[in-house]
Amino acid sequence: MSLPRILHLRASNFVGGPERQLLRYAEADRNGPFQIYLGTFVEPHKRCEFLETARLHGFKALPLPSLTIARQSALSALVHELRSHEISLLCTHGYKADILGLLAGRLINTPIACFLRGWTSENRRIRFYESIDRLVLPLSHKIVCLSEDQAARLKRVPLLRTRVRIVTNAIDVPELSPDGIAKARQSIRDLLGFPASCSLVASAGRLSPEKGVAVFLDAAVQLVGCISNVYFVIFGEGPLRAELVLKSKRLGLSNRLRFAGFVPRLRDYLSGLDVLVNASFSEEMPNIVLEAMAAGVPVVASSVGGVAEIAGPDAGISLFSPGDAKGITEAVATIVRDPQAAKRLSERGLKRVKEAYSPERQRTQLHTLYREHLANRR
Repeated sequence: MSLPRILHLRASNFVGGPERQLLRYAEADRNGPFQIYLGTFVEPHKRCEFLETARLHGFKALPLPSLTIARQSALSALVHELRSHEISLLCTHGYKADILGLLAGRLINTPIACFLRGWTSENRRIRFYESIDRLVLPLSHKIVCLSEDQAARLKRVPLLRTRVRIVTNAIDVPELSPDGIAKARQSIRDLLGFPASCSLVASAGRLSPEKGVAVFLDAAVQLVGCISNVYFVIFGEGPLRAELVLKSKRLGLSNRLRFAGFVPRLRDYLSGLDVLVNASFSEEMPNIVLEAMAAGVPVVASSVGGVAEIAGPDAGISLFSPGDAKGITEAVATIVRDPQAAKRLSERGLKRVKEAYSPERQRTQLHTLYREHLANRR
């Protein structure tokens, strides 16, 4: 008897935080009771890092055309793939996957679970599509949240209340040794051209308005004024890069700050940081925060979405209000000046991710979701 087939669909051509979680879903069932497919929309004659990575790991990957209105449209191709592969459950991630997935699933009676990874409102076009996403969400059979906080917000809507489920993000905790940490510290400073003895504070994520990188720059100026040997790095790409570079120059940060762009193996360097700052205005379950905590790095983050939930009752993250550059400055200054305070925060963070965000817990949540759909279908 063949295994039930689950398709996770996301519009993406690179591997960021959400894509790493989807790859984790597939890895969790490599020898499990479900057969996992990963799908995305691919533009003609363009490489797709997400699907290439999926295939490299031996996962089943489905490329779909990127055009939504055409003779060979994404919608018709998705309907064909759902039928030909006899997909038991379609899981969608992001507004394009949600909208097309709900249309295709309803056409051929395939159950749909929409995973809500957050709406960014990045620009007018995305705000338009995200508003459509909100309108069609009630057509889904299940709505999957990343945190208890997000689930509680959705359950306030009577139409959605009974459909809400939770599948948290998960993180592997690497082995941390003094030699490994020392090597990572040296490697990241060599890469950036910074002094070996400097305190290094990082921000990582898409360079878009909701990520609050401009607030991080404001805090960096204040930190330079009160800590002599502090340097900064911003990992990631996005539409605000040119604007943020100009701002950093106006603030006089050019000699203390690097825009490192997208670094494929960022986790190899994380344990070499002194502090990770996440200054987002909008966030649900940021992977970079979990990754930094798992690497034993003290994290300073804005208290938005599920971030306070990640911090947990023992305060595994130093939290500040969104947009509060002074709050960032004070929290980072405490960590840099007081090694014992930094050690206590990093230990609480490491303990929290081990207990609450393990791959085993995520796998249990996924299997509960899958089995519920299959039972309902039978």
